[in-house]
Order: sequence, then C-alpha cells, then structure tokens
Amino acid sequence: MRILARLLWALRRNRRVRLHLLADAPSVEGVLTGRWGGHYILLAPTVLQSADETFALDGHLEVPTERVLFVQVLG
Repeated sequence: MRILARLLWALRRNRRVRLHLLADAPSVEGVLTGRWGGHYILLAPTVLQSADETFALDGHLEVPTERVLFVQVLG
C-alpha cells in the first residue's frame, strides 16, 4: 500500500502552495514537490513577510513538518 501511495504521489502534478508556519514566522509560498524525511520540499520559494513585502529565495526550501500549521493549495 505504501508503494502505491508513493507512486500516485510521483505521478500527480506539482502544485503551488502556501505554507502557514507556527509562531510569528512568515508564510512561505512555492511549488510543492513532495514531503520527504519529515520536511515539505518547495521549489522557487518566496517568503511573505507582509501583504506588500515579499522576497524570493534561490534553489529549494525544506520546511520541517512540525513547524507547519496548515498547507494552502493555490493552484
């Protein structure tokens, strides 16, 4: 069953998501490529400090799952 779940995850389209983090940490937006080793893996990550203050990061971002309050699917 676990192999089937991993296969279905690999076949589905990557989605743009926003990770809302615990405490006073800013939200992070990017393309979710998967969840491996207790981390969400995002490509093309953008940090959202406030409504009009954002900045992009190079490479990919690994966010520990225990720091994520919820995942918002954007499209």
